[in-house]
Amino acid sequence: MRVTGNRLIEMQAATTSANQAKVATAAAEASSGLRVTKPSDDPAAWMTAQRATMRKTLAEGAASALNAGKERLDLVDGALAGIGEAVSQIRLLATQGANASYNANDRREIGVQVRSLFEAALASANSRSADGEYILAGSRSTTQPFSATGAYAGDADARALPATESLVASSTIAGSALTAAHGVDVLPLLDKVATALSNNDLTGLNSLLGDLGTAVQQVSLTRTRVGGVMNVVGAALSANDALHAHLENTISNAVEADVIESASNLAKASQSLEASRTVTSHIVGLLDPRAS
Repeated sequence: MRVTGNRLIEMQAATTSANQAKVATAAAEASSGLRVTKPSDDPAAWMTAQRATMRKTLAEGAASALNAGKERLDLVDGALAGIGEAVSQIRLLATQGANASYNANDRREIGVQVRSLFEAALASANSRSADGEYILAGSRSTTQPFSATGAYAGDADARALPATESLVASSTIAGSALTAAHGVDVLPLLDKVATALSNNDLTGLNSLLGDLGTAVQQVSLTRTRVGGVMNVVGAALSANDALHAHLENTISNAVEADVIESASNLAKASQSLEASRTVTSHIVGLLDPRAS
């Protein structure tokens, strides 16, 4: 079959057009850094990236919740530290006031100190987070958990956090840990000690010393529980960071282009385009010398 001049030009124009498309594709890849931008580019890679992106979004949400939980646990630990310090000091003062050598006036003065420590412990127990929620109220976080006498009005529920994709961790410890359900009613006990000292009630004061020892241990054990939960949350954050990095790497491997390879492909495509343009010009010149 005889190939006419027009047919030669058409064939070469098609080659040039194809090379222009390759240059455009290579240039877009080099500038964007992406090898896959739509499903048709590479269906399997695109799907892998979409799945990894979805998991990464969930991981980022979990990280946000875990960080918020960690901040709340820090506040809980600080509140318990304040309560524990007050309980320990009150125990020492109560033991001192129980000494038979002390008179009514001495005990009243000690009672004033104990009352001040009780108020400080009560303030710690009713601490709030930055968003205004009471951190030791359990799920009743909008209601003040401890009354003026230290009675607990919250519940025993604790918030759950997504520690991993399949596990959850607690984000707080409820104030119920400071009630008789776990030993003694810690805050009401401090109020009773202050009252006994103020009233020079030596018998009543002596009857409270054992409970004060229990209260010291109770607050300490509660702080230990908080520390354990903080460790779980910290480990979950580390695992989440590792998962996030893995998913970013998965996405990168699936859709991102190799910088050196992209530059090389662009150079090759540009050379092919220039060559096809040269051939087209040469053919046109041969067929129509006036075009030269």
